[in-house]
Amino acid sequence: MSKDTSNIFGRRLNQARLIKGISMEELGQSVQPSVSRQAINKYEKGQSMPDSRMLISLGMVLGVKPDYFFRPFTVEVDKVMFRKKSRFSEKDALAVKEKVREELERYLEVEQLSGVASSFSLQHKQISNGGDVIALANSVRQKLGLGVNGISNVIEVLEDNGIKIIEVSESESFEGLSGYANDNIPLIVINCNLTSERKRFTLLHEFGHLLMKFGEDVSNKVMEDACNTFAREILLPSGVLKSRLGKSRHDISLAELTDIQKQYGISIDSIMESLAHNGVITGRRYEGYLKKKKIFPEFNSLVERSLAIPETSGRFVRMVYRALADEIISFSKAAALLNTSVDNVKAQLQLV
Repeated sequence: MSKDTSNIFGRRLNQARLIKGISMEELGQSVQPSVSRQAINKYEKGQSMPDSRMLISLGMVLGVKPDYFFRPFTVEVDKVMFRKKSRFSEKDALAVKEKVREELERYLEVEQLSGVASSFSLQHKQISNGGDVIALANSVRQKLGLGVNGISNVIEVLEDNGIKIIEVSESESFEGLSGYANDNIPLIVINCNLTSERKRFTLLHEFGHLLMKFGEDVSNKVMEDACNTFAREILLPSGVLKSRLGKSRHDISLAELTDIQKQYGISIDSIMESLAHNGVITGRRYEGYLKKKKIFPEFNSLVERSLAIPETSGRFVRMVYRALADEIISFSKAAALLNTSVDNVKAQLQLV
């Protein structure tokens, strides 16, 4: 719950503006009648309030209904860690955080309304070395009942175990983030535009961030490498990898790799990195693979093809329609939660 219950209008205005990705000056110039940057700044700081005409204009420009500006805040997402590239600006990061806050508010609301709650019970683990990472991955696979088979839907597995998954559409400079909302709600945000293999890997990389604890002197690179190892091991256990390809190899056929790629939903790049990490191929052999990708574009395209079945989060939609079928919410409420029209909701609701 937000600690600051004052100035709800100003904070919502700021949230909507950040999500829209426009400056105070741009917003001021877009409303009718236009106002100065200073006026927008005063609105956001709670130093003044717009009249009804301006309120409607602000909502039209920002794509929200007037009542949006007065909806209390129920979610804080400050404790998050971004997995982004250098081109992803601080402005972009703020926009994503506000999108996540808004999506998670709706997610938690419908979870409460539908009475379908899931709890996070996995314990954090202190990591001292690579062996600890492998042991944790194997332990998690066992606790989640995954055995040694491929994971058919990573999102479903994580959601069933109490982790809230929020999908956002962003540029390739953003991959994902993880952390806790309201201090105790585990959260992973994923760019829905990633390839299927990259999406699955990033989800499990962020899952590693949620579970693993490191000493204060551990560098960010070491933590990222550990999370990469965790993701690879969850997707494709090293024991399975060695049983499929052997304990020592030099030349490996693309057919062998694509067969594993399709069965386990893991990229060939990750398979090759895992082979090198586990000593099945030498570091020099792995470097040769990377060099070949750079030199031959056709080869690079071939090994980077996505073969995994696309997966997306369906839990939120299912909960909305469950609440609707049980007559807990109205069609208009369902449409508001799903950001769609009442007609679309009615068309999708087929009671059997």
